[in-house]
This record gives sequence, structure tokens and C-alpha cells, in this order.
Amino acid sequence: MRYILTCVLCMLAITASAQNARNILDATAARIRQLGDVKGTFTATSFKGTTEQGSTKGTMLLQGKKMQLSTDEMKMWYNGKTQWSLMSESGEVNVSNPTDGEIANMNPYSFINLYKNGYKMTARQTKLRGKDVYEVHMTARNAANNTQEIYVDVTKSDYTPLCIRIRQDNDWNRISIHTLQGNQHFSDADFEFPKSEYPNVEVIDLR
Repeated sequence: MRYILTCVLCMLAITASAQNARNILDATAARIRQLGDVKGTFTATSFKGTTEQGSTKGTMLLQGKKMQLSTDEMKMWYNGKTQWSLMSESGEVNVSNPTDGEIANMNPYSFINLYKNGYKMTARQTKLRGKDVYEVHMTARNAANNTQEIYVDVTKSDYTPLCIRIRQDNDWNRISIHTLQGNQHFSDADFEFPKSEYPNVEVIDLR
């Protein structure tokens, strides 16, 4: 009888944690929608297991699924379907239609399109950069899912995302968000490759 009671209490605790995690992400998604078009700064770091492979800082423009990223090494535009990637020293821009997993590694807001389906979730309270945060841990229910794990850290005060960590196989990508300016006003052209500004760049279509 005691074993059965313990199992029931554990199941209730897991259920409560999952519901709390979902509530946190619901509030975070609402916060993101409230911000509207966003301009921000970030640091992106890649890992092989626990070994850091490289890091870069940059700026981002976000409008729903659309985004523009700019770092010293590259510039990228994504209009919700097509992606243009320009490496600073290559003299060429690659055009592709990225997968959801590829987008998840670049767009820090991609988790809001993922968490409602196919993931188990738990949440805990912790600190990040001196701030009180909720850390939500998402794990894929399907082992075939490209994105197996996601950690989302959001401030307790207003549910603003501070850090997103994403695992695919044994590779991790961490996007640390430093500043966010909401209620910007971007046009469709901000998320497409401005060919007229790069007349000497070779366009390589990989679609």
C-alpha cells in the first residue's frame, strides 16, 4: 500500500511540474507576442558534448518565424521559407529551405512553435546572470525528433527569455540573449537577401 501511495504521489508531482512548465512557456509565448517585432543582441555558442567548439556575438531582427542575423563572420536572412546565408569572406551567398531543426538552432524563439506538441516538460527555479529565472527543460517524446532537448531560461519577473540551449544528437547550441527591444517595425525586405547591395556576390541555390 505504501509503495502504491508513493507511486501516486510521484506521478502527481511530475504532472504538476509539467503543467507548471507549460504555464511558464504559455506566459513566455504571450510575452514574445506582446513585444512584436524585436531587435536584440546575442551570443551563440556551439558545443560537442561539453566541449566548446566556438562562439560568436551578433544582432538579430525577429518577426514571427522570420529573422535576420548578423555577426562578424556571416549574415543571414530568413523569410519564413527561404534562407540566404552570406559568409563574410566567401564572396557567395547560399540559398536554401532549412528544416525546422536547422531553424531551431538559429531562432531563439523557435521553441514557442514546438513545446505544445511532442515534448515532456519540467520546470525549476534558479538564477542566471544574477536574475531569478524559471528553467524549463523539454525532452522529445520521439527519439527520431531532430531536436531532442531544449532548455529555456526566462525571467521570473516578466517571462523574458534569457537563454535557450538546444541539443541535436550530441551537439549543443546555446543562444544567450543580452538585450531585446520590442515594438520595432520591420518590412518583408528586411528578411530577404538585398541583392542590389551585393552586386558582386555569387548566388548559389541549394534548394
